[in-house]
Amino acid sequence: MGEKIRIAVASSDGKTVNMHFGDVSHFLIFEVEGIHVNFIELREKEKKPIQEHSGRWMQSLNTIKDCKAILCSRMGQEPASKLEEEGIIPFQCSGTIADAIKYYLKEN
Repeated sequence: MGEKIRIAVASSDGKTVNMHFGDVSHFLIFEVEGIHVNFIELREKEKKPIQEHSGRWMQSLNTIKDCKAILCSRMGQEPASKLEEEGIIPFQCSGTIADAIKYYLKEN
């Protein structure tokens, strides 16, 4: 078996990657080990008032700090750079969650 990694997915319906990184209210967290992909939890973003633009995506980043990657439909350059600094790979994609995870794993 390979190394276990966690992948966060921004999805409003639990089936497709269809949310912008900063706008998502929760993430679906998957654990990948070798060829096995398992859903482990739905992780809610903290629900506190946001005073500035960067606060929107900083809440998202803090919610997924233990993940190796984030799969989302869109993301700005500033949050993408900050994610990379934190060791999280920003991966913009669309389609079903299963296909997006397969594509991410093939590319990385």
